[in-house]
Amino acid sequence: MTMFARDGRGSSLLLGGASFVALLAVADSAIAETLTTLPEISIGAAPAAPQKKPESPIIGSASDSSTAYAADARGLDLASGGGGSNPIRGISWLPSVDAPAIDPYGLANLPGGNKGIRIRGENSQHGNSIGTVDGLPLSGINPGPGVTWLIDNENLSKIVLHQGPMPSDVNSYFTVTGSFDSQIRWPEKKFGGEISQSVGSFSFLRTFARIDTGEILNGTTKAFVSGSFTDADKWRGSGKDPQGKSGFAVGIDTNPVDWLEAKLFVAKSSLDQHSYDGLTYAQASNLGAYRRFDFAAIPGSVPSGMVNYYGYNLQHFDSWTALSEITIKVDEATRVVVKPYYFREDGYYLDGMNNGKIRKWLIDHDMWGVTSELQTRILDTDAKLGYWHGVQNLPGPPTAWEMFTPNALGGLTGATWPILSRQTSPHTFDSAYGLASRDFGPLHVEAGARYIWERMAGIDAYNSSGIGDVSYDTALSLSSGTIANRSVTPFTIGTFLPYGALGYRLTDDLLLKFSGGGGYGGPGYDAWPVFQQNSATFLAKGITADQLWRSIKPETSTQLDLGLRWSFAGAYGDGYVEPTIYYSRNHNKLVSYDPGIGTQYGSNVGESQSYGAQAVVHYSPLETVGLFASLGYQRAEFVEDLPILPGASSTIYYSTRVKGKQLPDVPYWISTIGGDLRIEEFTITPILHIVGSRGGDTSGYQPIAGYSTFDLTVKYEHKIDWGTLTASVTCTNMFDTAYIGQISSGYYQQTSSNGIYFPGAPRTVLAKVGFKF
Repeated sequence: MTMFARDGRGSSLLLGGASFVALLAVADSAIAETLTTLPEISIGAAPAAPQKKPESPIIGSASDSSTAYAADARGLDLASGGGGSNPIRGISWLPSVDAPAIDPYGLANLPGGNKGIRIRGENSQHGNSIGTVDGLPLSGINPGPGVTWLIDNENLSKIVLHQGPMPSDVNSYFTVTGSFDSQIRWPEKKFGGEISQSVGSFSFLRTFARIDTGEILNGTTKAFVSGSFTDADKWRGSGKDPQGKSGFAVGIDTNPVDWLEAKLFVAKSSLDQHSYDGLTYAQASNLGAYRRFDFAAIPGSVPSGMVNYYGYNLQHFDSWTALSEITIKVDEATRVVVKPYYFREDGYYLDGMNNGKIRKWLIDHDMWGVTSELQTRILDTDAKLGYWHGVQNLPGPPTAWEMFTPNALGGLTGATWPILSRQTSPHTFDSAYGLASRDFGPLHVEAGARYIWERMAGIDAYNSSGIGDVSYDTALSLSSGTIANRSVTPFTIGTFLPYGALGYRLTDDLLLKFSGGGGYGGPGYDAWPVFQQNSATFLAKGITADQLWRSIKPETSTQLDLGLRWSFAGAYGDGYVEPTIYYSRNHNKLVSYDPGIGTQYGSNVGESQSYGAQAVVHYSPLETVGLFASLGYQRAEFVEDLPILPGASSTIYYSTRVKGKQLPDVPYWISTIGGDLRIEEFTITPILHIVGSRGGDTSGYQPIAGYSTFDLTVKYEHKIDWGTLTASVTCTNMFDTAYIGQISSGYYQQTSSNGIYFPGAPRTVLAKVGFKF
């Protein structure tokens, strides 16, 4: 069944650039070199000083100018819990990142736009809107799972996380929070393959296999193909998480002539799972009784009980993507890189609602676009000029909600359509950027700029009276027509984002770096579904859907980072210490509240600031021992009260007095400490993760205690003539700490009795064997 009619796709892929004033900076090639020199066992890059590169255990730095970190293949596997595909969990041990587990293997998708990651206290909104794949924003503004569970970890070489001021060539939808790039592990030069089998607690089972052709066709072409299968039970309640998740990927890299290289990557995944239920604050405060509380195993006999049946709270998605990278070498110093991409997702969520109904949220859409970039070197300066054009077809915001009445037999009847709409024009992004870099002796200088245009979608709302359980297309055809005061027209917003960074090597062992720039954050797209559900309330105030839609603004920020890296080596070992302090002033932050309208909705009216300090520490006292720590202190708080309308109640007035208050779900302290101990063919890796206390609401009436978890991995690796055998056992949350992991809240959350608290994963044991040749 076709659940979404795609209109107004656009017919052109824009290739172009923009002219910028002469730019200076640390060479992009230097940054790339730093990111690619990851030790075999590490999650992070070694420090940049080439003469001092200590063995790097789990986390590390990845840039000599901006604030960036990297996670390699082993780090992704450890941090994500062995589930095999989740970049958000994969970077959860990097500095100032809070991405708590709500399931042991990092495979649970929370319905809607909150995917459970905060960086420096900033919440990633509207799906995986800060993640890219090889620099491409494949599925940003998306209530579905997107690419988060699409690409297997084994097919990634690393993930690079940028924090604070963002380099101008980072084509992420939003950058206020930060941005992470999943970099594909392209085909290997030599023929080879690998296979692994994992089993674990809660009936976990995962199989992965990949084979590389090596260089073929006279050495001009390489290719790989891989496949995986994953299945597990939920750790609390009934159901599966996931239920037979399967996928495959194909990668091709060809260089038929000296001046041309072309790469192609295709991946597909099918994801079915039963969702986890959130706890109320009262339940979250009594984890001894409610830690394993979840949706019911059988339907209840009354509507309030029936909506809590696990069979009414599930999700199904089929996703696939194709991307390409075409590089044309003009001369030794100049090349043109063009990257077209396409992503498609088909599926739905079933969710039990507070009104006793079951909502089916239809998500059937695609996204496509292209980035084009001219890279050259002029007067000892490396420069880039680039352009990104992206098209996002709805939903995001939702275009089709079908509502049902449940019955005690597990059936769904009485279908209605509380939202029935169709886009008249798509949601598009355009971004022109320039970036240049140069070395002046010990000084590295980088400067750039980016201008982004965001054209909001046009959406027609349709009258759904009397329409029953039919397909989406049929429902549109049965409608009596559109509703003008509930429909919206497209309009454009945008902003200019400067960027600059300096790196100065004071001595061979001491590097000082500074960066500053502007950030772009998420507008309040959620105003659309709120209006559709409360149109009478808004219209009574004289506000049409289009008026509310056009009040949307982008969040913007001014960000500053100052860092230092001290590398050392001597008789007592080697390593480095890299502290960073930061400040960010944010405008038009998206806040969901009621200013006096009579219903709560998202509006870009918040004013906030964030500041803090973080550090990465590496120390290898012996050749067989590598220790690390990431430490972070963070504050994220409102600097102004929220605006209200004349005549608003005293309750609303006092609830909007938020100046000086910490944003919800922002721990003051977060850190990870661990290391590797190598004994012949064994590696022992303990990891201690510590998260400080935080609040579940803005007012501070729902405090959440801090927690710590301890993981331990023992790995055996044995090389033979025709390959390498590996075996490992991992125990996560070894002491079975009961804690609240993810809190599903935005930047503002007053005291709530809704289920927004999700218990963290319990003690879990995972065994894995593999063979690579």
